[in-house]
Amino acid sequence: MKKGFTLVELLVSILLFGLITVILFGTIDTLRAQLSFFKEKERHLGEKNQILSLMRGDYDRPASLKILATSEKNFNTVSISGSNRSLYGMYRPNVMWMVLKQDRTLIRLESASPITLPIRSESLYQIHSDVIGKSCELFRVYESSKNRLIYLKFENTPPYIVETAK
Repeated sequence: MKKGFTLVELLVSILLFGLITVILFGTIDTLRAQLSFFKEKERHLGEKNQILSLMRGDYDRPASLKILATSEKNFNTVSISGSNRSLYGMYRPNVMWMVLKQDRTLIRLESASPITLPIRSESLYQIHSDVIGKSCELFRVYESSKNRLIYLKFENTPPYIVETAK
């Protein structure tokens, strides 16, 4: 009786092992691509949720809200006094959302004192600024008697829509 493998059996087993390995590597590569896609999707959703949360905090029942849409300046602004949300530990801060027309950047300014434009050099260090997003196509605030609707659209993304109480 024979106790070993023949050369043909050994070659067949190596061939089967090779086929299984190729299939597994293809599957692993597909899983890596899916993981990368879902990580990017999760990052995008996290950013979107942060922006929506920030907008809700600023626009929901502030002490006052003033919308300035000017065509002769380099920006459009929405000024909020007494926001319900602070990123810097201030109580009821003054907030200004601004879209720079030149590069369509949405910026949020926050200060303990009222923000006026242009910003004076002595006020510069009292104002915190955060870039919310680039390529802002549309930023509008619509008001009714009871509610406020904020519509924000960045290039190549679905719009962000927030409804708050007035």
